[in-house]
Amino acid sequence: MKKSTLGIIILVFLALAGCSQSTNTEDYILTPATSAEELLIGLSNLQFSIQGDQIGKSDYASMEDFGQSFVNLYTGAVAEQQTVSFENYIANENLLTFTNKMLALEQQQELKGGIGVIFGMENKFKEVEINKLDDNLYYLHITFTKEGSGMSCKLLVQSVNKSLKIVDLYFGNKDGVDTIATGHPSERKLDNPKLWDDQEWVDAVMEKLKQ
Repeated sequence: MKKSTLGIIILVFLALAGCSQSTNTEDYILTPATSAEELLIGLSNLQFSIQGDQIGKSDYASMEDFGQSFVNLYTGAVAEQQTVSFENYIANENLLTFTNKMLALEQQQELKGGIGVIFGMENKFKEVEINKLDDNLYYLHITFTKEGSGMSCKLLVQSVNKSLKIVDLYFGNKDGVDTIATGHPSERKLDNPKLWDDQEWVDAVMEKLKQ
């Protein structure tokens, strides 16, 4: 699946305007006066619902928007050195804590010039691969670029009370915090929705973050 960044930006403006995702986006004009901080707030406030009790093929477009919005929120927060909320994307407290810590550490790396990729909010998305792993459990592989710098993000997604939520995530950039803390791309698998409930595993990851 392919999608430009424009659709995500429009969703953000709808969120800033207090409108639902079902609103006709053609009725809105984007204004350059909107700041990066406001765009990040808009991304953090977006919510993505499904049509039935479990995720189905009719929800694939929403999952694609959901994944791309999360990527723009995270990479934009790194680039803009902003604190953002991931609570509309992540329900698991351990994963939420890890993501917040990862963001803070990668912001420090960015300031020091220690990251080999270019972070930013308006990424160009090349493809979103969606695979069903189980009832209500889907794997997303999102590839994107920023100023020619290629990256990817892998997500494990479920619905919780008819809202899409990330139950595991992995960027896997060289020297990235998640690569160091959770494993090399050749070893790191995203197929266990209960991984962040494994306190022994979580404690080991958090210890690596401290180091």
